[in-house]
Amino acid sequence: MKELRIRLSDKVTENAEQLAMLITKQQNLRYPSMAKDEGELYPARVELVKLYANALKLDDEERVEVLRKWGQEAGTYFAKKESISLDMMLREVPEYRAFIGTVLKHEGITSQITAEQMYDLTTALDAIVNDVVYYFSLPFVHHEKEILKISQAAIAELSVPIASINDTTAILPLIGVMDFNRGNVLQEKVLKESVRLNLEYLIVDLSGLQTTDTYVAQQLFILFESLSLVGTVPVVSGVTPAIAQTLVGLGLDFGSIKSFATLKQAIRYVA
Repeated sequence: MKELRIRLSDKVTENAEQLAMLITKQQNLRYPSMAKDEGELYPARVELVKLYANALKLDDEERVEVLRKWGQEAGTYFAKKESISLDMMLREVPEYRAFIGTVLKHEGITSQITAEQMYDLTTALDAIVNDVVYYFSLPFVHHEKEILKISQAAIAELSVPIASINDTTAILPLIGVMDFNRGNVLQEKVLKESVRLNLEYLIVDLSGLQTTDTYVAQQLFILFESLSLVGTVPVVSGVTPAIAQTLVGLGLDFGSIKSFATLKQAIRYVA
């Protein structure tokens, strides 16, 4: 069986350029936009066909290591290309399976191998295809997570706007939902801006908050304590009955912090 795999592997390798061209034509028909990247996609497909062929000769441990290394390199490279998506690349997988499988079938019939041997070959090809998909996809997933993380950080920072109303006072309107990422940005950005602007007062307006749960209350408590340490007096506006009840329920002492029902009242206080 080992000799048969080597012979079939060599046959697939001999036809690598032809198989890659067939796959390229199929993909260009399916995704016309990929045609402009044919100059680098075609050689990559030739190498992938050869990779499939070589994997046929390897034992399980060697195959996994070779495909893992290839997937890390190729997946990382193509994940950074904006013109190519993971789903576009994965649509090629059935083409490799079909074309390489056809070569194996033809050579198998010519060599008069048994049905059991053919089954073993197709099972091996399926295992290789599965490993190729898995290891190639991992860098794409990692790249998407990094992009999402950066986007979330940017959105969170934009959701913590500090607006100066004079040389010593600014307003921080908190709008929407306070989640973990936004909470971290809140603590970091607000303190830095308060010091940079040399603020005497920071009005934190809560009227736009959609949730007033335990996490929100704790974040506010930490923020107010931290502002006091850097010399900025926190003033709260938009305190609703729900927020007040949450604070009391948690036993958080906001007694030393001036609070007002409306932003207008808070501004009048610091003026």
